[in-house]
Amino acid sequence: MSFKENLKTKVELDRLVTDLYATLREPPAQRHVDKSLMKTLLAKTDFTLKKARDLELYVRPLEGETMEILVFDNELAIYHSTIDDVALRKSPDWKEMFSIRNVRRILDDKDVVVCKGKESIRRIYGDALSGLDLSYAENDMAALAADGRRALEERSPEGVEETLKLFSEILGLLAVNLPVLEEDLQALARPKANGGEPTLLEHLILFDASRFWIALRRGTFSPDNEFDLAKIAACIKGEKPPDLEGSTVFQFLADLALKNRERKVAVPP
Repeated sequence: MSFKENLKTKVELDRLVTDLYATLREPPAQRHVDKSLMKTLLAKTDFTLKKARDLELYVRPLEGETMEILVFDNELAIYHSTIDDVALRKSPDWKEMFSIRNVRRILDDKDVVVCKGKESIRRIYGDALSGLDLSYAENDMAALAADGRRALEERSPEGVEETLKLFSEILGLLAVNLPVLEEDLQALARPKANGGEPTLLEHLILFDASRFWIALRRGTFSPDNEFDLAKIAACIKGEKPPDLEGSTVFQFLADLALKNRERKVAVPP
């Protein structure tokens, strides 16, 4: 897949994990997971579905006969063991209960359980993410900037928003809410490390879909600073020109991404 396709897949994975976290109930006696979303996430990994007794297991080879096995129930336990061992522990036959050794294995699975619940989701997300090449080169950024320029030419707000979303993934841009923003005006900026000083953001991007206007103000600003907010308000009202407008905004973001190639694409906590 191309870099853009990989990045869009990563965005989809992030959304899946966020939705799963939101629906997951973690107290041990009440664990519950949205199985439809979980299956969608598993489909993006190298886990394969196996049936054992009355269990649904998602498995992949690990080492020798040992497999990594997700038991597909509300607990979402991941085991490092064999299918037969997990099947015995999770769904024993009554005859197997006559063995003291088997009973011990059934009652205590700490020797083979790797994680459960949210930790299992995070682990499977990491597996899905590991199959994506999120490295990029100059031609990838040029293509992304061209997508933004084409969206502007075609007056496609969806195209502009998608391009901004992808650049946000690369650069760590966040949606910001400023008191001077007008209705329908979207704002993005990147948090700037500042050694514990009051919140600082940099490179404010403004997009108004109603009048199809996109602009950028370079440099740092504080959303709590009245002087900074006054300058932003003047830009929004047209009293002061932005540093960049139109397609040059996307070229700026492409150039910034190339300067910050060591920056890792963010992943959900």
